[in-house]
This record gives sequence, C-alpha cells and structure tokens, in this order.
Amino acid sequence: MSRKYLWYIVMLALVLVAGCAKKNTAYQDSDALTLLAVVPVVGSPQQLDCDNANMYVALDQGGLGLIDLQNYTLRWYSEMPYETPEETPEHLYQTRKLALSPEYNRLFLYEITGADNIWIIDTTDPDSLNIIANAIGSTTNLQDIVVRSIPNPTTENVMELAYCSGNNISYKLHANGLWLGAGVDIPNQPWRFSGVEIDDNYVYGAAQQNGLVIYKKDGSLVSNLPLYGSAQKLVVRDGYAYVACRQGGLQVVDVRDPYNPVRVSGYVSTGYANEVDYHNGIVALSSGGGGAYVFDARNPGKLELIQRVTEVGYCQAVKFKGDKLAVGSRDDGVFFYKINK
Repeated sequence: MSRKYLWYIVMLALVLVAGCAKKNTAYQDSDALTLLAVVPVVGSPQQLDCDNANMYVALDQGGLGLIDLQNYTLRWYSEMPYETPEETPEHLYQTRKLALSPEYNRLFLYEITGADNIWIIDTTDPDSLNIIANAIGSTTNLQDIVVRSIPNPTTENVMELAYCSGNNISYKLHANGLWLGAGVDIPNQPWRFSGVEIDDNYVYGAAQQNGLVIYKKDGSLVSNLPLYGSAQKLVVRDGYAYVACRQGGLQVVDVRDPYNPVRVSGYVSTGYANEVDYHNGIVALSSGGGGAYVFDARNPGKLELIQRVTEVGYCQAVKFKGDKLAVGSRDDGVFFYKINK
C-alpha cells in the first residue's frame, strides 16, 4: 500500500472522528446577562457567600472582603478584632473558605496562617466585624465548609455545619455559642473530599475521582455514584445534586432516592470546573480558565446553556444573590451580573 494511500485513509478517519465527537456548542443568549460592576480586590477570591446587604469574599493573601450589593463598594479586613477589646486582633492573610448564616449573623471563616482555624465571626455590624471564637479539629487543609439554619429547631442547636478535609467529613450542630458543638466526624474514608453539602436529612460529599458520596447525619454511608471527571464542589436543590467535576464539567444527579442516585445530565465545559451554585432553576458553574457558565436547569435532565462568560478570565467562584450573580476572578476581582432570564 502506498504512503499516499495511507495518508488519505488517515485523513478520512480524522474527519469521521471529528464529525462524530460530541461537542457542547449549545445556543447562547448574548442578552441573558448584564454586567453590573467589577470590584477589584486585594488577593485572590477563593469562595463567596452573601446576606441581604453584602457579598463576603475569602481572599487568599488578602484577608476578607465585603462588597456592598447596592453600590459595589468594598470593605477590606486584613485583621479582625476579638469581641473582647483587650485581646490582640488576628491578622488575616490566607483566608480560603467561608460560610455565612445570615439568620444568626455568623460567619465561619477558614484561615490557614499559623494554625488552620475556623474563625467564628459576628456579622451584626458589617462595619465592625469581630471574632467570637475559633474552632480547630479536622480543619487541616480544609477544602469546603457549609452552614445551614435548622428548620424549626427543637433543641438549643439552631445551625448545622459540615466541612471536609482530606478523607474526613465533619458534621456539627451549633447553638450560636463559643464552639461548634456536638456532631459526627466521618474519618478515614476510602476517598478524598473537595466539597460538602447538607440538606434536611443527608450529608453529601464531592469525592474527587470517586464522584458523589451520600451519608446519613449519623455518619453511616448511604450510597456512592462515580462521575465523569473529578468531583470538586456541589449544591443540592429540590432533589438534584449539581456537581462541579473539574475536567468533567457540570454533572447533574437525581438524589430523590439517595440509596439509588442516578446521573441525569451533564455538560463538559472548557477549563476545569471548580465551583457551582443554584438559584431558581438557574445554575452557575465556575470553570477555571474556561470562565463561567450559566445554565437553565428547570429541567435538570436537559441542561440548556444560557451564556458562557469569558471576560472574567480564570474563574474560581460563583454565587447567586437573587437575580444577581457574583463571579470571583483570580486576576480581576469580583464581577457582578444581572440575570435577565
């Protein structure tokens, strides 16, 4: 067989492969998002959370940022005083993760300078935040933290927290006091966790190469579903888990039967998917060098791309506040968009 003939065969094969490859090239509505503001910050935005008035920003090498959601002005905390004035304020250098309870004016802020602490911060007055206490325990190299108000609490505990580190997940009940409270540690699991989520009955883990893992709140394993890519972060809403899966993009899992979770859809994004958020049928995905993606997920089994945002550069965090979307950019600060759909 001649070399020329072999060349034709190779070219034909490449054309056929390219034609059959599945690509995520869905229609985008260029008017779906309106840029409201870009807020430069000191440091690199790692995680976002919000109350009715402010967006809180964990800033690696930059402390803590608060961005007013009305006028987009920035308050910057490079150090944090204690509730008792005689104590020396703590410097905030490398704040990596945070979770906010607006109902109880509490911020749980993870900072790695010195010891790996979760600072418990009073947010009653955004102009004068102060530390109430700190928590240490299964917090080394913490990867994610979430807090949730307990609906209709029947004990002194009004909040529940979950955080993950290495192959451990900790689930804690919190009475808004000086310590995180009793709960369950789920240590030495056969997978490593990058993300955690809680709902009324279960604790969910994003377990990197092992996908989605579900536990009861007593620490017993319910199920495990491997997913394409490496599961990094997740949110669970209305019976569906939306998982940012690094090279696997966004993966959607039906968890209405937690003993039999079923993958129902997905979208392979450009870049490495690292964070996800959900609001009112809309999902936002942070995808590293691929920017941010916004999807219509009213039918979770059929994701529809609304818009991909590339002007943010390398994207590390996304967070909804109503019809506003905040996007954390490694190089350019925090972008705010209005969702028009």
